[in-house]
Amino acid sequence: MKTFAAHCLDRMGFGHKITHNSSDIADFEALGNTDDERLSAYLAQQLDWQNIDDSIFFNMVASSNYITLNKSLVQMWQDHHVNSNNRDGPAEEMERLALARAVYSKRQLLEVLADFWHNHFNVFSRDFYTQSTLTSWDRDVIRPPITGHPRTTGFAHGHMLGNFRQMLELSSRHTAMNYYLDNVVNQVGGPNENYAREIMELHTLGAENYISLGDADTVPQTEYTFSWGTQMISDKYVDDDVYAAMRMFTGWKIKHSSSSSSSNMEDTGEFFYYADWHDNFEKTILGYKWNNFEPNPEDIKQFLDILAFHKGTAQHIAGKLCRRFIRDTPSQSIIDAVANTFYQFRNQPNQLEKVYETLFLSDEFKDPNNFDTKLKRPLELVASAMRAVGSDFMPKPDDSHTNTLVTYFLHRAGQRPFYWPAPDGYPDEKEHWSGGTVLTYAMRCFDWLLDENYNDPDRVVPMMDITLSASNADLPSHSPNDLTTFWMNRIIGYEPNGGWLGTELHTSLRDFMRQNGNDPQQWPADIPFPDITTTSSPYVYERLRGLVKLILSTPPFMYR
Repeated sequence: MKTFAAHCLDRMGFGHKITHNSSDIADFEALGNTDDERLSAYLAQQLDWQNIDDSIFFNMVASSNYITLNKSLVQMWQDHHVNSNNRDGPAEEMERLALARAVYSKRQLLEVLADFWHNHFNVFSRDFYTQSTLTSWDRDVIRPPITGHPRTTGFAHGHMLGNFRQMLELSSRHTAMNYYLDNVVNQVGGPNENYAREIMELHTLGAENYISLGDADTVPQTEYTFSWGTQMISDKYVDDDVYAAMRMFTGWKIKHSSSSSSSNMEDTGEFFYYADWHDNFEKTILGYKWNNFEPNPEDIKQFLDILAFHKGTAQHIAGKLCRRFIRDTPSQSIIDAVANTFYQFRNQPNQLEKVYETLFLSDEFKDPNNFDTKLKRPLELVASAMRAVGSDFMPKPDDSHTNTLVTYFLHRAGQRPFYWPAPDGYPDEKEHWSGGTVLTYAMRCFDWLLDENYNDPDRVVPMMDITLSASNADLPSHSPNDLTTFWMNRIIGYEPNGGWLGTELHTSLRDFMRQNGNDPQQWPADIPFPDITTTSSPYVYERLRGLVKLILSTPPFMYR
C-alpha cells in the first residue's frame, strides 16, 4: 500500500524528489512521530512559504533569461502589446516557468494551489490581450504577494493564500480577464453577458446553483449581513440575474489608445471606469435592488460582496477543492466542512489558509481509501517524473528543447500550461485523462527526456540522467533484480509490505532487464551485469533507460 508520506507529497505537491543527497520522503518522515504530526508540520511549513529557502531555484530562474517577471502591468503592456514584436513573450515565459516551478521549487504546495486557482479563474494564454499580460495575471491576481516586492505594493493579504473576495475583485479588473471574457466591450448600447455569466457560473455560485428559465420572484432567500447592511439574498440565480449583472458591469474598460472612448487616449493596459458606457438604471440581482444612478463601480463592490460571501459560492469552491485534492467523488460531509470554513472566515485576511487547513487535515484526506484515486494529468505526470528520476533540465524561454517539451509533448498530451481555451479550466476528473492519446504522448515524453542527447559526450542539454555511479552505495548489486527494485523504490517512492521482489509488476519489469537482444538466453536475475556505462555496455544501459520509462508508465506512479 502507498505510504502516507508518498500520498501527501503527491497531493500537496508534484511528487517526491530524491537526489543522491536528499529525499523529500525522508524529510517528511522526520517531521514528527505520527502521520498526523508530520502532516500538520508539513502543512504549516508549506503555508509559511516565504520562509522556505528556495534560493537554488531562484538562481536557476535568474540564469535562464526570464525577462518579464519583474515588469509592472504598464511596462508589460508597453513592451509586449504596444511594441508587439514579442507579444507572446509573457505567455511563453509563464508556460515554461509553470513546469520549472513544479519540478524544482521547494514551495510545492504553493505551486499546486497556483495551478488550482489558475484553472478556477481560467484565461487562455493565447488570447490576443492575455498573451502580453499573463505574467501580471499570475503575479498580481493569483500568487501571494512577496513582501517588499516592487510589483506588489498596495496589495493586501495574500491572493490565493488570503481572502477570496479580494482575489475575485482583482480578477474582475485585470486586463487579461476583461478582454478574455469580453467585458471590455460591454456597454449600454451593446451589452455582452459573457463575463457576467462566467463570474456567477464558474467563479462563484457555480452551475449547481443555477435555475435555468427560473423565475427570480420564486427563488427562496436567506438573510446575509454585509458591512453595508443586512439583506435578503436569493439562494440560487436565474438568467435574469445574469442579464442584470451584465448591465452592472457595463463601462468597465481598459486604457487602450485604439479605443476612442479610452481615458484621455492613454495606452497603459490599466483598468478604468468609462461612465458614458454604463447602464445607470435600476437593477435587481439575487433579490437585491440597486436604484437608478447608483454610483459605479461602488455598486459592483456590493455585488462582489454578495457573490463572494454567498453560501452557494462556499459550496461550489469547496466541492472543486475536494475533487482536486481528495477524490473525484468526495463525500458531502467533507465538502460541507470545507464550505463551512470558507463561509465562517469569509471576512478574514487568512480565509483561504484556514480552508486549506480544513481540507488537508481532514480524515478524508488521510483516509487510505482515497490514496491513488486521482490520475496525474500530463503536466503533473511529467513534472513528477522529472522530480523522481532527478532531472537537471531547466525549462527556459527561447530554448528549442524546452519548446519541444512544452509545445509539442505537453500540448499533444492535452495539458500545455495556460492553454485551455474555454473559461472552465482544465478538467480534473480522471476519465478525461485516461484516453490513449493522453497516455501515449506522456509516455513519448518519457522517451524523449531519457533519450535526447544521452550519448552526447558534452551533455550540452542534459534531460534526465540515470547513471548509477553515485548510487552504487545504495545498491547490493547491478543484477536485474536489484536494479529493478532500486528504481521502483526511487520512482514510485514506496514499496509494499514484503517489498517489490516477487510481485507480478517487479517480475515483469525485471524480465525486461534480463533480455539480451536476439539471444533467447536471458541474463540471470541475480547475477550482476559487469558494467553499466554508455561505452562498455551500451545495450544494457539502453535497457536500463527503458526500465525507467516502464516504471514511469506503471499505475503506482501514474496515479496520485
